[in-house]
Amino acid sequence: MFINRGECMYLAWNEIRRNKLKFGLIIGILVMVSYLLFFLSGLANGLINMNREGIDKWHADAIILNKDANKTVAQSVIDKTEVDGNFKKEAYLTQTGVIVSNGKEKENALLFGVASKSFLMPKLISGHAFKENNQVVADKTLKEKGFKLGDKLTLSQSDESLTIVGFSESAKYNASPVLFSNAQTMEKINPMFNEDKTNAVVIKDENWKEQDLSNNLGAVAISDFVESLPGYQAQNTTLNFMIVFLFIISAAVIGIFLYVITLQKTSLFGVLKAQGFTNGYLARVVLAQTFIIALIGTVIGLVLTLITGAFIPAAVPVAFNALTLILFGIGLILVSIVGSLFSILTVRKVDPLKAIG
Repeated sequence: MFINRGECMYLAWNEIRRNKLKFGLIIGILVMVSYLLFFLSGLANGLINMNREGIDKWHADAIILNKDANKTVAQSVIDKTEVDGNFKKEAYLTQTGVIVSNGKEKENALLFGVASKSFLMPKLISGHAFKENNQVVADKTLKEKGFKLGDKLTLSQSDESLTIVGFSESAKYNASPVLFSNAQTMEKINPMFNEDKTNAVVIKDENWKEQDLSNNLGAVAISDFVESLPGYQAQNTTLNFMIVFLFIISAAVIGIFLYVITLQKTSLFGVLKAQGFTNGYLARVVLAQTFIIALIGTVIGLVLTLITGAFIPAAVPVAFNALTLILFGIGLILVSIVGSLFSILTVRKVDPLKAIG
C-alpha cells in the first residue's frame, strides 16, 4: 500500500485533533521546555555580552600584559618603553576599580585611562570626549542607572572628583560599567600610573606573534584574554550544561509520552498491520505526529519568549540572538523526533495476531 508523506501528515494531524487533551499535554510540556531553553539562551548571550562587549568593540588582535599577571589587567604593570612602536597600532590601557556617586546614585565601576582618540574609546552617543583632566565619558549603563551629563562624581577611595562630559554606547567590561578618562586623571587617582607605567597595551597587528617581547611580558590573543576573565568560563559552562540537559529532558519527555500513547494503541496498530499497512507507513505517521507537536510547542515557546523579552526590565542581562533561537528551535524539534524512535521500535514489534487476539 503506497501512501505519500502528505497523507501521513494529514492522518497524524487528524489524530491530534481527535485527542486534543492527550496531545495537548505533550505540547504544553514542550512549550515550557522550549520557553526555558530560549530564555536561557538569551540569558547566556546577555551575560556573555556583559563580560566582553567593551573588549569586542576594541577590534584588537592581542593584549600585552606582565607575564606574572595571570592574564589579568588589574594585576599587570608594565613599562611603556618596552612595547612602544613594536606594533602597527598600540593603545595604552590603565584600569582601576572605583565607587562613584553623584549624590543620588552610587555605583561600582571601572575607570579606564586611555587616549581620547584611541581605538579603545567606544562610540559617543551624547556629550563630547574628555578634553581636560578629571573629565570622564561614561558608558550608557551608568546613564540607565540615573547618572547624567554634567554630574560631579565623588570617589570613595580618592579626594578627586570627576565630571561626566559624555556618554558612550554600552561598553561593559567583565560585567562592570566603565568610565573613560585620560592618563593624567588616572595618575591623580592612582599615583602608581605615572608617565612610564601602564597596566596593558592593546594592539592591532595581524603579525603580533612574530614580534619579540621582553622576558617579563607576554602577548595574549584577545580570544584567550576574554576566556581568562574572572568567572567567564565557569558562568558559560554552567549555562551551557543547563541548555544541554534541557535538550536531553525534552527528548526523554517526548519519548515517554509517545511510548505510553503507542502502548495504548497496540491493538489499533495490530489491526492496521492486518489490513496491509506497513511498518514504514506507521513509522512515518508517528514521526509526523512528533514533528507537528514539536513544531507547535516550539513556536508557542518562542512567541512567549519574545513577548517576555519585550517587557523584561533592562537590568536583566538578556539578549536574544535570532540565529541562536532558530538553531535551538530546530534542535529541539530534531531531539523530539529522536525521542520518538522508541515508539517506532515498539510499533515494529507489534504482532497483528497477538494484538487483535
